[in-house]
Amino acid sequence: MLAIFKQISPYNHALRLLVARDLSNRYKGTMLGLIWLFLQPVLMVVVYSFVFSVIMKVRVPGGLDNPYHFAVYLMAAMMPFMAFQEALTTASSVLFANSALLQKSTLPPVLFPLVPILSTVVTELIALVIIVIASAILLEHVSSCLYLLPLLVLVRLIISLGFGYLVAILSVFIQDLRQALGFLLTLLMFLTPIVYPIEMVPEQFAVFNDFNPFYHLLDAYRGVILRDEAPRVGFYWVTAFSVVLLCVGVSFFQKTIDRAKDFV
Repeated sequence: MLAIFKQISPYNHALRLLVARDLSNRYKGTMLGLIWLFLQPVLMVVVYSFVFSVIMKVRVPGGLDNPYHFAVYLMAAMMPFMAFQEALTTASSVLFANSALLQKSTLPPVLFPLVPILSTVVTELIALVIIVIASAILLEHVSSCLYLLPLLVLVRLIISLGFGYLVAILSVFIQDLRQALGFLLTLLMFLTPIVYPIEMVPEQFAVFNDFNPFYHLLDAYRGVILRDEAPRVGFYWVTAFSVVLLCVGVSFFQKTIDRAKDFV
């Protein structure tokens, strides 16, 4: 792993420029441009609040006695998961999208999946700021544990990179993976208590969440934002898992990238 950081460090300036270009290209040609980075999460908070709080009147068992609690509860977990989802989706096609640079550029190949996945950190941070503001306005609640959010974002980034490097390479050799990825991520979202509280899971199935790293990670986001609570023990197991996964993902990427160049 240290060898990877040494490989990347001479390209820190280029990495920042590539991330900025990636963010800019997403909204290139639109009238509002980068304003969409702020507008999209704001619109999602408004829509989710209206649908779940006003129309459906969904409540979280044992939650705050506030009609907007479920909307903020949902967004606190949905936004980090969407960042992970975006990271894997872009990683699955990043080598194909940069095939010319991959063949001719002097940039280390390990940079190519890193750029779009780092971009998701920017979009996630903006979304989290808006969620915290929504919590303050709608729930009249500001958590005392918000200083822990950067740690959660870091772990989310590490686990995204670990899976991202694996997906980037495997998508070259297994073309069907890119087609199946959307379904697999949707399945993961519904198997994880994101759009429903953990209390709604039948007792015989609740044990499976103990082995789901995304449950512990997303519950930590909710704890920090809504419950004034530091991450529980499961979060630290997820942290260890994400570091191991990143080591495995980067190692696999480095060992197979030369073969992958022949297929992109």
